[in-house]
Amino acid sequence: MSDVMVYVQHLLGIGHVRRMALINHALRDEGLGVTVVSGGVPDYSLDFAASEVIQLSPCKTSDTGFSGLVDPEGNALGDDWQEKRKRQLMTAFKETAPKLLLVEMFPFGRRAFRFELIPLFESATEAGVPIICSVRDLLVRKKDISKTRWMRDTARKYLDAVLVHGDPQLFGFDRSFEFADDISELIAYTGYVAPKVTNDVSDGVEADRSGVLVSAGGGAVGAELIRLAISARAHSQKYNDAIWDIVAGPHFPSDQFDLLRGQLPDGVILHRFLPDFRERMAGAAVSISQAGYNTLMDVLATRTPAVMVPFAEGGESEQTERAEVLANEGVISLLDLDGLSAQSLAKQIDNARQPSGIKIALDGAKRTASIIAEKIKGQA
Repeated sequence: MSDVMVYVQHLLGIGHVRRMALINHALRDEGLGVTVVSGGVPDYSLDFAASEVIQLSPCKTSDTGFSGLVDPEGNALGDDWQEKRKRQLMTAFKETAPKLLLVEMFPFGRRAFRFELIPLFESATEAGVPIICSVRDLLVRKKDISKTRWMRDTARKYLDAVLVHGDPQLFGFDRSFEFADDISELIAYTGYVAPKVTNDVSDGVEADRSGVLVSAGGGAVGAELIRLAISARAHSQKYNDAIWDIVAGPHFPSDQFDLLRGQLPDGVILHRFLPDFRERMAGAAVSISQAGYNTLMDVLATRTPAVMVPFAEGGESEQTERAEVLANEGVISLLDLDGLSAQSLAKQIDNARQPSGIKIALDGAKRTASIIAEKIKGQA
């Protein structure tokens, strides 16, 4: 038995599981027991802060266009796999017997998993277990309006709350979800889910920083940016003698990782991952990365000068949209990968400046845990 059962499914990057891990730590601080049910390819370096982690038969997307689901070896998955997953999930729910169900993204994303999540919602509703959706500030817009209506109708039918991990001072949920007004009574803004940092880090000054940190999130995408960044070092006038740490990510292809490692110039260090990534960012002179939610939050929390190149393949729009708003606020330098050269990237790196003091809430994990704790208390 657990207080909260958390369902999380990542397909390409690891931003969703990283955000959920921060929330789980805050739930633990509230004295709540958490069981995590994860459906993505396992990342054993991640601390879920859970009493138990139940791994479903894992899957990932077949490509950056999210055209289909495959197993970790790249084999297509069919009806038999769906039935197996559904059984595993329903068994986990029955054995966990949670007081509350927290689901990442669905029904505002993860539509491909409705084969298992709708039955889970039905069982939770029948058992009187509240269902809360944890969702980021911006959605990927759907071209088919019927899918957006389905999101709204599913939310109204099953959900007790929609916790939006954003700040309406920056933009509201209605910016990317046109039926937000129809579920306004469900929506609660938590603020952004950002890592905790010490005051001396958050108030740090540029003069105390050194080195360049290049990262690619989970590493499933981002190889081109990493190669460009490595080439940019020779063209940088400020940082060509500095140490450049390259963090490829746990899912960066092994053959490409080995190839890169054999070609690195002196002063460039390649890492699969860094357990002290946020601390490294807090001390870096410049961060170079894609513009995923979690990396942006790391930049905001540590006030690190940042150059970002959003991932925009497969119809993904949320990284670019959020990054454009923050670039206009003077928080980051924003680049487009198309046409980007090592020379132009180096120029942006040399010109990167510490983010302006944007005033948005960054205590989203704590606020989320508080809302969930109150919800559970109200069910008692």
